Amino acid sequence: MAKLQILKGPSEGSFISLDGDKFVMGRNPECGIVIPVTSVSREHAQILRVSGKYFIEDKQSRNGTFVNNQAISTRTALKNNDRIRICDFIACFLDQADSAGEEDEIDESSSTVEATINQAGGSLLEQQPAERLRHLIEITNNLSRTLELQSLLPKIADSLFALFRQADRCFLIVSGEGDKLQPRLVKTRRAADESNARFSRSIVKRALESTQAFLSDDASRDDRVQLSQSVVDFRIRSVMCAPLCRADGNAFAVIQLDTQDRSKKFSQDDLKLLCAVANQAAISLENARLLEDTIIQEKRKADLDLARKVQKSFLPSTEPKLPGYDFFGYSEPAKEVGGDYFGYIPLPDGKLVVAVGDVAGKGAAASLIMAKLSSDIRFSMLSEKTPEAAVAKLNDLLYEFTSSLDRFVTLIAVVIDPVTHIATMVSGGHSSPQLYRPLTGELKDSSGGKDFGGPPLGMIEGLPFESCQVKLEPGDCLILYTDGVDESMNVQGKAFEHAGVERAVRAASKTGPREIGEQLVAAVKQHAAGRDPHDDMTVVVIGRKA
Repeated sequence: MAKLQILKGPSEGSFISLDGDKFVMGRNPECGIVIPVTSVSREHAQILRVSGKYFIEDKQSRNGTFVNNQAISTRTALKNNDRIRICDFIACFLDQADSAGEEDEIDESSSTVEATINQAGGSLLEQQPAERLRHLIEITNNLSRTLELQSLLPKIADSLFALFRQADRCFLIVSGEGDKLQPRLVKTRRAADESNARFSRSIVKRALESTQAFLSDDASRDDRVQLSQSVVDFRIRSVMCAPLCRADGNAFAVIQLDTQDRSKKFSQDDLKLLCAVANQAAISLENARLLEDTIIQEKRKADLDLARKVQKSFLPSTEPKLPGYDFFGYSEPAKEVGGDYFGYIPLPDGKLVVAVGDVAGKGAAASLIMAKLSSDIRFSMLSEKTPEAAVAKLNDLLYEFTSSLDRFVTLIAVVIDPVTHIATMVSGGHSSPQLYRPLTGELKDSSGGKDFGGPPLGMIEGLPFESCQVKLEPGDCLILYTDGVDESMNVQGKAFEHAGVERAVRAASKTGPREIGEQLVAAVKQHAAGRDPHDDMTVVVIGRKA
């Protein structure tokens, strides 16, 4: 009589007899096999007995039914030891008639055998002779004591050679991207043979794809094995291959042992023992991978923290000294590093350049362009006589760098004359500063709606740029910011917009640059609370003292 052994799920380890003609599996309590998991459909799949044979079919479930890790779309015949997976539920189909037939066939005529091993049970250890049990315990202890697999794996191979006296070669192969197979361990009994040792790709792929252990008495005569050059050249005779599986049941590596002596053959008991070793090795390899990933992440975090500190050093740490003026500057990247820039550049004639820039994009690439911007703008402003010419020169310098990267930079540069109190502004695709006059409560575009400047920098070489001027009265403030302010999103997906800027400016406790700047930054952060930053954010406020 056929039955199911529950390997994972409710009543794990128990057996369900299949002594009827139809067994529905699903979440519905009226199903013959109930799987009380929300991801399982009410009637997910069914097992049918037709003319003494058993079949399984999916009942158009949401998450599919899998046999030996392969999704089924039609009625599929079940064989002894087939694994059925429905979401997180796993069962092994056992057919006593099939298994008895297999044993008879093996004893009488077959030279090959393929099997899956239930590694969940503890009876395997009880079936092994004392010497083999000792080696198995030694391997298990070694695997549990260290995560440095590079030094451990050769010791495991030595223990496997002690366990399996007939083995001539041992491989541990990891599945890489695509179909790439990467040997992590190659060990032979005779060290001189290691440089030329090759494993059978067809056997390894078979074990990886089916997640079933493989055993053959003679690979050179086995119809299931594609007769490859490695099998011929190295006279591979008896071979066994056990998959290493993750918790989700997918295989990520295999252990392969083979012999070159026709008289030395592996048995089913050998295969069961190798599966026990593979089960322990899989846990250790996964733990080692997780540790390695953690170390890589920590190193990456340290590198990004250093990059953040380096980028912060490009920005002003103190406000500039300009007679009759106060300043506020703030910049925060959306990620560890970003593409926003602001800077103060004193000119030889006593004037001061205040610049705010925004590199298209975020992250490391934008931060590298920002670093170039911070040096090129200083050079351009100090080497040209007018701000228009300086921005044109900066555009050409950036074009050589950004044109091949499909990137650009928006910029607003304001030259403050502390004698005449005239602010000369040049824009490269950036929004105009907002002019706030506390005495009248007026907040408006400082350009008066005039279209000035030019397109974003780094897109077109050799462009001219225009300027616009505004006279700053006592108490006036110029508010410059990047689009991380007005385009900041809240949890409902609503932008902060210019209306939010206006509300924040008017809500400031005082009318000085610091109070206005801090109020604006706080308002944007409150608006975006509960979600990741939408973009890098920079705010600069220039204020003429009252």
